[in-house]
Amino acid sequence: IAIDPRAIPLGAPVFLETTRPLSNQPIRRLVMAQDTGKAIVGPVRVDYFWGTGDEAGELAGRMKQNGRVWLMLPKRD
Repeated sequence: IAIDPRAIPLGAPVFLETTRPLSNQPIRRLVMAQDTGKAIVGPVRVDYFWGTGDEAGELAGRMKQNGRVWLMLPKRD
């Protein structure tokens, strides 16, 4: 996913829960914060990478779903 590094550290594991575009089909998976973007501002915005090609581009263009993320951080001593 692409994130705002001021809110989520790059390289951090994040559990993502949302749905596919124009559907109720769930997406629930562990992802990594690996990218940033100018439009990704604050802790409540991420972009999901659908891959490459026409189908991936179409899915990415339609992805406007709400979702939830859980940031996985090591336990402090």
